[in-house]
Amino acid sequence: MKQITTLIVIMLLFGLSSCEYDNYDPPSIVFCGNLMTNGKSFLYDGNPRKPVLTLIQKGFGKVDVGTNVRIDETGHYQQVIFEGDYWLTLNNVQYPFEFADFKSLGTGLGYDSLYMYITSNVTRDFEVIPYYTISNFTAQVVDDDIVLEADVAVHPDKRGVAPSVVFARGYVSTSSKVNSLTTCTKSKRAVITESGHVEVAIPIHDNVIAYREIYTNNFRDYAYCRIAIELDGMDYYLFSEIKKIEGVPL
Repeated sequence: MKQITTLIVIMLLFGLSSCEYDNYDPPSIVFCGNLMTNGKSFLYDGNPRKPVLTLIQKGFGKVDVGTNVRIDETGHYQQVIFEGDYWLTLNNVQYPFEFADFKSLGTGLGYDSLYMYITSNVTRDFEVIPYYTISNFTAQVVDDDIVLEADVAVHPDKRGVAPSVVFARGYVSTSSKVNSLTTCTKSKRAVITESGHVEVAIPIHDNVIAYREIYTNNFRDYAYCRIAIELDGMDYYLFSEIKKIEGVPL
């Protein structure tokens, strides 16, 4: 009986200790904004597995590896955080775009960080300079294909610096979220150093990569489409806007 009583006391003390450690208010400060280019929203991939912005908080006796800030396909980001000192930086990879606010320290060396002391909601936009621009994006059904086309041109400030375009990639989805995780995709070789036109045709039927084969039991007569370009030596892509296409045959 004495052993049981002792065990109960120990469990109660452990429970009180756990409650004490867990009794923290959740994060409530909103850090948000948009990626911008020339006064317009920068159209981003939106793939959560390809982060860009990282918030690092130091202090509290911990080593913070950073929190990746989720950026959606329109270039909007939003993260709920605690109050405190933060360093905002970019992930240590090469991007097909540059941030005016973050200076590269050299290939493989990462980027400068921005220090911020955050005590209330923050809205901040960041200017992005893409190596190439994608314009005049069209999506249409041609025979039994969904054909995506766009014009591509090197950014005027990046001539002689930007790597060449090596692939054009088309993406088709049943939802309005289209990014590099989208399963119905096709790539096509496209070499561009200054300007050019890209076209990717994704079959609708009778192919392992066809729209109707990838999305089975799909009776929608529409789809959401996007085109992207891959630059030489870079795992991140530049993306067009997302367009809805009607009249996709069943």
